[in-house]
Amino acid sequence: MTQDHEQIVERSRAWQLLSIAFAHPVPELHGLLADRRFQQAFEEALAMAHGVRIGLPSLSVDFQDFEAQYITLFDTGSKGRPLAPLRASAYDVLLAGEPVPRLMLKYAQFYKHFGVQARTGQGDNALADHLTCQLDCLAWLTHLEARAGAQSDAEAGYRRAQGDFITRLLGPHCGEFVPRLSDACAEQGFDPVFAALGEALERLQTLELERFGSAGNLSVSRPPMGVAVAGPTQNLWR
Repeated sequence: MTQDHEQIVERSRAWQLLSIAFAHPVPELHGLLADRRFQQAFEEALAMAHGVRIGLPSLSVDFQDFEAQYITLFDTGSKGRPLAPLRASAYDVLLAGEPVPRLMLKYAQFYKHFGVQARTGQGDNALADHLTCQLDCLAWLTHLEARAGAQSDAEAGYRRAQGDFITRLLGPHCGEFVPRLSDACAEQGFDPVFAALGEALERLQTLELERFGSAGNLSVSRPPMGVAVAGPTQNLWR
């Protein structure tokens, strides 16, 4: 494996890890955050991919409180509305006066154009504008970039696709989501790991765009596709 190829693999791993972190909590994830195996895995991926470390904090609450805080932040909140919605369509500024289906169509068109199938299942996290679905998409496109081979037209197409997706969809979503998450955690006194994960997401997308340069502003050419977002294809925890 060449150094460039290894960096691409680790970039995909970083997106996968964040997707796992923002999914509904399970005891296994709580354990990984509590004993810092998750933090170590993400720090290693970020260091190998981009040469930086950000210092994620440890999780200090038990699973019951972890899940309750997650639900308040991302699911139902204290008044039936999440404090920091994981769906882009929950932010009026992103709708820009248009109906929700119009924004959903932007995601659907992108996924269809590149042959990416959104995750299936029940609940909001199966919807195309959900943060975990977006992170899955970027993880898979980066995986395909690694698989395409250096200097190929397909590899360049996958890079442009990632930059375009971040610039047009994930970036604006994070611009609303991350400050809302940070404020909510501070006001509610929630575990610092939640706000830190938001900051990690913001940092990763910035590093990716810096890597692509102006790729996010380029027109996107379609590489050969016909694939679907799958589960992790590597050992994330090493």
